[in-house]
Amino acid sequence: MTDVQTLIQTLASTDGTARRHAALALGATRDAAAAPALLDRLRIERDPRVREDLTWALVQHADEAEADLLAMLTSPEADQRRAGAHVLSKIGDPAHFESLRPLVGDEHADVAIKAYRAVANTGRHEAAGALAERLGDGDALQRDALTTAMHRLGEKAVPALTAALGDPDAEVRAHAAEALGHLGGPHADPAVDALEASADDGDTTVALHAVSALGQLSEVSDGALARIADGGDALLAQVAGRFLAARSESAKAKA
Repeated sequence: MTDVQTLIQTLASTDGTARRHAALALGATRDAAAAPALLDRLRIERDPRVREDLTWALVQHADEAEADLLAMLTSPEADQRRAGAHVLSKIGDPAHFESLRPLVGDEHADVAIKAYRAVANTGRHEAAGALAERLGDGDALQRDALTTAMHRLGEKAVPALTAALGDPDAEVRAHAAEALGHLGGPHADPAVDALEASADDGDTTVALHAVSALGQLSEVSDGALARIADGGDALLAQVAGRFLAARSESAKAKA
């Protein structure tokens, strides 16, 4: 029995540590038998630590595992779709975008969350638009994951997020403003005018997120914050004033 065969057998061990070591060792080998064995184990593995090591190992065998990983994305089993998307998120191949995109709208939140990262990591210019379709959806965890995925795209996400500030759904508008704030300056600086307009949104939550986002931009938002601070909405004026005061203190400290 070869060393690789022994490692493959160890993937079925009841000892999680042994499975982890076997996965890592198989990731380091160039043996053609490694990828199928790692895929087989990934499909049934329940220990999250072992799954991460299997994921790393499969990334090392990305070419051999690619077809099977893409096939997992269309599995009727949510766990299979999630696992496939997770591994592909680590590979970050632009060619995988079309296969990953449908999972952004997956009915299972944990699958969609993995797809957010995977789609963003393809780096495709269409990624922001695909992700923007889920703005405002899900619980706080899911929304935070989408915001993080948008952040990975950087300035590529700004046009889609800016457009979403005009969505009829207040939840979408609020999430878009929040995501722009998370991007911050200089990436989100081009959204300064749209965010200032959103500070007049009839929904208080949207307006607050917009002002907060302006506070995360660079000095290009100074004028917008000053106008809001002098405006008639006491709450928004207070928030804008705090950002301006913090900037003033920071400037003094640097002087």
